[in-house]
Amino acid sequence: MTTINVEEVAEAMQKAISEVIENMAFMEAMPISNTVEYTPNEPVFYTRLPIYKPYPAMVGLVMPQSMALHLAGSMMMRDFTMENDEFEMMDVLSELANMLGGSLLTHLLPNMDSFELGLPECRVISDIEGGKEWENATVFPYELEGTMFLTTWSEGQ
Repeated sequence: MTTINVEEVAEAMQKAISEVIENMAFMEAMPISNTVEYTPNEPVFYTRLPIYKPYPAMVGLVMPQSMALHLAGSMMMRDFTMENDEFEMMDVLSELANMLGGSLLTHLLPNMDSFELGLPECRVISDIEGGKEWENATVFPYELEGTMFLTTWSEGQ
């Protein structure tokens, strides 16, 4: 099975996350050092998208609840609350994961003309316990309006 160099993934991920966040939410996501520990003091939304072809991988998006609410509000042009909109939030984040996965593969493999993506899975994690959910993935940290979030990549999923 072919593997992709992590530096190539990092470059493609940066292009993809910038493209998706700027086009959908009119915000700028900036990469930050991955030596910064991710310790949000609130629950996080963890969204992951399986990639089946051209070869198995998983793309993930990890963001604090407050950021997810703000991002969805910017995208949908209305206020979101966890009490009333949790499932719609998951739909918005799942769509973001779809767009991120497609954009990432387009940047990573520009000569490929089709990909097979699975259905995204999104859930709220109250305690990230050191990131056990994505501990086997390569993590790419970003900052959006002063708040840290993560994208993840793992092959062979």
